[in-house]
Amino acid sequence: MKILAFDTSTKFLSIALLEDDAVVKEYHEEAGIKHSEILIPTIKDLLESVNWKAEDIELISVGLGPGSFTGLRIGVATVKALSAALGCKVKGVPTMDAEAENAEDAEGKVALLLDAHKGKVYSAIYEKSSGHFKRVSDYMLIAIEDLLASLTEDVLFFGDGVDKYKEELNACKLAKYTEEIDWYPRGAVIGRLGFERSKEGFDDPSTIDPLYLHEKECNITK
Repeated sequence: MKILAFDTSTKFLSIALLEDDAVVKEYHEEAGIKHSEILIPTIKDLLESVNWKAEDIELISVGLGPGSFTGLRIGVATVKALSAALGCKVKGVPTMDAEAENAEDAEGKVALLLDAHKGKVYSAIYEKSSGHFKRVSDYMLIAIEDLLASLTEDVLFFGDGVDKYKEELNACKLAKYTEEIDWYPRGAVIGRLGFERSKEGFDDPSTIDPLYLHEKECNITK
């Protein structure tokens, strides 16, 4: 299966082309706020570099967030437009699931700690199972104090919230943290997860939405 995968939830634009779970070509560069300007041209360049036509794409896998509201809207709108034009299948992947895979050398439970501003963080706790990270908590938009108070065992935190909340992390006996993990999501991982999860079914491109996590908008519960 020929797959186009991308994530626009952070300052990085990460795009990958895969055949099943094998990466054929990848682009991962800091884009700032230029996702809308360079997403489609970069996809076009990647396709041309491997002699694929747009019509060859069978599945588009997209990172759903949480993350930048603007970036996520750009990514989802692009998926809807491309799937309508190409007639390909679509699979959305919560971005934290892909980010968790960056902690490949960690043992025990790990958790994303992403700054959501105003004293809150995006987070989810994962545990390694069969070489991959399985989510064992809800996707959370939560006050840092409430997150740390909810811990019942050691958890290793990583992400851009670590630097901001070191004081709170140091005060919690069960919280460990590292700044050594490059936590930013990669299109290749979005593609691999999308491929595996598509075996259980595809998403409706007309109704796929970003995972914002605000109460009225959160539509992913498991």
